[in-house]
Amino acid sequence: MDRFTKQIELDYSDILVAIFELMLRGGLCPRHLLPMCVGALKRAEEKSRSDHRYCDSGLVAPALVLDTWHRDRRYLTVRGTPKAVRLWGSAPSVEALVRRQRIKEQTGEIIQSLKAFRLVVPCGKRLYKPASDMAVVSARGPLILQHAARALSALLETVGQNVSSTSNFPRLIERVAEVPDLPRKEVQAFRAFTQSQGRTFLRTVNDWLESRRVRSPKKRINGTVRAGIHTYAYIAPHVKHLRA
Repeated sequence: MDRFTKQIELDYSDILVAIFELMLRGGLCPRHLLPMCVGALKRAEEKSRSDHRYCDSGLVAPALVLDTWHRDRRYLTVRGTPKAVRLWGSAPSVEALVRRQRIKEQTGEIIQSLKAFRLVVPCGKRLYKPASDMAVVSARGPLILQHAARALSALLETVGQNVSSTSNFPRLIERVAEVPDLPRKEVQAFRAFTQSQGRTFLRTVNDWLESRRVRSPKKRINGTVRAGIHTYAYIAPHVKHLRA
């Protein structure tokens, strides 16, 4: 086995380690991992033969609700800040916002996710307001696991599509900006800078996507695809690479 092949195996192994660690921290039992892996491998084999694509919305539905809440004039005060609304009932309400997104998840499930991860917070008189205009969560749980798995799946699919010689699609953006020797004293500045730049970038992309969404339920059946962009920052220690 040559050095290049060994490095590829190590890279794939690191991916699996990160996934397993995330699953274990999320509360999954180690003895359940092996049958899950076997089942996932079978599904991967089937997908590679049929090119079947499967997706779940994860945090997308809550994110769309929060975004609409910050855009729709009916949900904004005269100062342009989100109004406090009730959870259920006709507009203006969180239920009405969820139904506007026309996503396959049950309305109640999405509202429970918004509450459980404190994406909406109570403000008295049974009214709620968004904690932010973005779906940013920190608690560990099934939704976080789903989000991480979905993000990794999208990344691998993008890379696979870009390097495939049989792909009929133009390449999607997949780029990295990295230096190997950022001084530790600059870490906090890096966090702040990437937060502000990332927020501006995502808002611009989101505006573009939102302005082009299909509003007709009939056209959504066969005439649409899931499209988006995922960005994240990372700070990592030096990694020892295999020597020749």
